[in-house]
Amino acid sequence: MSQENLESVRQWVAAINAGDSDRLVALADPEVDYLPYLAALSGEAGAYHGHEGLRRYLRDLDEAWSAYAVEIHQLEDLGDEVLMQGRLWGKGRSSGLDVDSSMAWLHTFRPGSGQGRYLRLRFFANRDEALEAAGLSE
Repeated sequence: MSQENLESVRQWVAAINAGDSDRLVALADPEVDYLPYLAALSGEAGAYHGHEGLRRYLRDLDEAWSAYAVEIHQLEDLGDEVLMQGRLWGKGRSSGLDVDSSMAWLHTFRPGSGQGRYLRLRFFANRDEALEAAGLSE
């Protein structure tokens, strides 16, 4: 089990919850691909790429949500990937709409890098979808 990758996922959650773009960038490979849930549904059209993409993602979050939080329920080491199950909560800035949903995130790390920097992050509605994307369907 890659403790470094698991710790990186925990730090990612802390960075997202704090809105800390510098910390988020420090955790990411320079070639990172970041696919939030709605981007994944649209075939990656709304994906964010590279460090500047991560900064833009946090700006977009701030524009869309007056409050936003992620919490970890479970982490699974899948080798060069970590499957995180948890909860996403948000309150729409203009709509006031509350979102409270269980989700899964698949963090992919550069194979053999040993640096704990994620290369790709994808959001899913549930664990089964994330496992299927990782090629590990049950």
